[in-house]
Amino acid sequence: ECVEYVKGLLGSMDDGRITVSPYDTAWVSLIADEDDGPRFPASLEWISRNQLPDGSWGDGAFFLAYDRLLNTLACVVALKFWNLHPRQVRKGASFIRDNMRKLEEAEPEHMTCGFELVFPSLLQRAQRLGIDGIPYDHPAVRSIFSVRDHKMKR
Repeated sequence: ECVEYVKGLLGSMDDGRITVSPYDTAWVSLIADEDDGPRFPASLEWISRNQLPDGSWGDGAFFLAYDRLLNTLACVVALKFWNLHPRQVRKGASFIRDNMRKLEEAEPEHMTCGFELVFPSLLQRAQRLGIDGIPYDHPAVRSIFSVRDHKMKR
């Protein structure tokens, strides 16, 4: 199944363009214009149109806990930052709550580069925005914060 998925990905790379990243799109959507509105509203439209049925954002054909949770948290933060689509924010937060434990079960080699630095920062931002339903004190979260703190001391 994984081999076929990778073959499909490689076969769809016609001219070398990369696919849209929910994480990158969410960060772009946070940029404000001169009137303090979203500079790139199309990025928010993309986020609102591409939430998966389970409440997450990411590749619907292939689940990697680190990637899916990071993408979902970034999109939830972006929507909440602009106070848009509260139902989608709640659904995304529920996905995060229901799947946070999968970080404990995930293979470390599948960890997104920089995850231990980026994910805690996004969690702190989500908490400051008042996003309810995210388990900010989950053991997996505490573990990630510990890894981040250790790396930051170097």
